[in-house]
Amino acid sequence: MMHQPPAWALDGSEWLTLEGFLEAFGEAWVRTECRFLKLECWQSYREADGVRSQEAFQTGDIALTRRLLEEEAIEDQPLRDEVRSRNLGFTRVRLLTYPLSDYLRYEMINFEVRSRLGERIEFFLPPSPVQNYFDFLLFDSHTALIHDYGSGPIGYQSGGWLTHARKTLNSLADIPADLRAHGERAWPLEDSPDRPRA
Repeated sequence: MMHQPPAWALDGSEWLTLEGFLEAFGEAWVRTECRFLKLECWQSYREADGVRSQEAFQTGDIALTRRLLEEEAIEDQPLRDEVRSRNLGFTRVRLLTYPLSDYLRYEMINFEVRSRLGERIEFFLPPSPVQNYFDFLLFDSHTALIHDYGSGPIGYQSGGWLTHARKTLNSLADIPADLRAHGERAWPLEDSPDRPRA
């Protein structure tokens, strides 16, 4: 089973449909005063149908992929403006294994575009197998949303779990701290994802 949340993370949580997950995100976001953190572990995700940038990447058109990703990133400018105006810490922590999956080669173009626009993204090779980790969102110390991507080889979200349990929130906050202390920091954006593999 890949990237499944352990029992301790789900203890006292509530499972939500995808619609409920998005609603809970909005409610937690409004209450957030200091920090938002997103941990991403899957090496391949299934995007929603009709994501033009991913379709362009799959056809090998890297120039079009980059242009479409830049357009998508510009559409998120109101979020970046809100993060700045509210003085929020907003961090994505991305776990990697090598060689990078095709999905991650696509994502690296996206990360490069978004990093240039000021988004903070940290990359780590984790100290234990990447499959031992799971995706979650942490809002200050009051709320966490844990993604339910099923158990297949490609993450496709069906919903997730909502928790306010103090012990769980503290343990989730310890994961990025442990990665920073014991993981290997990676700098994949230094190598152009546009460069074809040998």
